Amino acid sequence: MTPDKAQKISNDLANLAASIVAIAEEIKQHSSEVDSKEPKPLNEAHIPEPVNPKAPTLEVVRGILADKASHGFNEAVQALIKKHGVSKLSEVDSSAYATLIKEAEELK
Repeated sequence: MTPDKAQKISNDLANLAASIVAIAEEIKQHSSEVDSKEPKPLNEAHIPEPVNPKAPTLEVVRGILADKASHGFNEAVQALIKKHGVSKLSEVDSSAYATLIKEAEELK
């Protein structure tokens, strides 16, 4: 297996793991709502609580950006990293990971 293929597989697995965690959290939340003995009152002003998924890790961000770069967006990925005021992904503040993922997903 070539190093590039191994890196791609590693990135894909990191993305898959992040997706599985998000799905598990949704199932857990749904399960606890179904098991609740007291029904929640419904009204027109009821706004569902936002789901707070776990903060993405450097590995997840790296996987997403590597996937984008391998699909022809290498320069755009580098520009996104520089947009956050650094020259390497490892220097990006972890609080900006979610924003960086959102920006990367908008690359088309």
